[in-house]
Amino acid sequence: MMGFCNRELDLLEYQYMKTLSLLTLMMIFGLSSIPANAIYTELGASYGYKTQTYDQNNNNKSETFTGSMSLYFWERIALELSYTDSTAIVEAKAYTADPQRTIEQKSQVLGSDLIFMLSDKKALFQPYIKGGVAQITRSQKTKIEGQDSYSNTPEKATAPSYGVGLKIALTDFFGLKFSYDAWKTPISSDSQTDDSAFKAGITWIL
Repeated sequence: MMGFCNRELDLLEYQYMKTLSLLTLMMIFGLSSIPANAIYTELGASYGYKTQTYDQNNNNKSETFTGSMSLYFWERIALELSYTDSTAIVEAKAYTADPQRTIEQKSQVLGSDLIFMLSDKKALFQPYIKGGVAQITRSQKTKIEGQDSYSNTPEKATAPSYGVGLKIALTDFFGLKFSYDAWKTPISSDSQTDDSAFKAGITWIL
């Protein structure tokens, strides 16, 4: 069982590094060549952390980080490339005498979206809408107290994505960014999950 878990973890680490490397290459390519024809380039970063405690035996926590690069070829239209890494940990037991069950869920989302701004770049409040496609990789590891841990086979899927957001321009080059993103992740040939995320962060214009 442990050998199986180690192989699955190695596969997940390989996929994670491959995805991260792909995003890095896209960002390098974008910064070195594409912006030469773009009006301007915008970088963004956001971080989220949440914890909930029901009692001393049941709690959950989640952590999310997103990095993005938007290439504006027109005043109100941009191509956004983004990478989101999320981890959620749930600890639970039904009764005090039961073994503790810990479930760790990880997901990585590589997104490509077309953004349409609903206001001028110089406005204080800049709402926008977006739509595109996302590649989702996710895995789950379960640990039961006193027993071996086990992991599912990492899943990868491509799904349509959409969202809305708001930028608040604090200066000509720096601002705050809030967004709601959603995507439908296929889990079998005839079913899918509705996933979403609310993000808050900062943005820079180069």
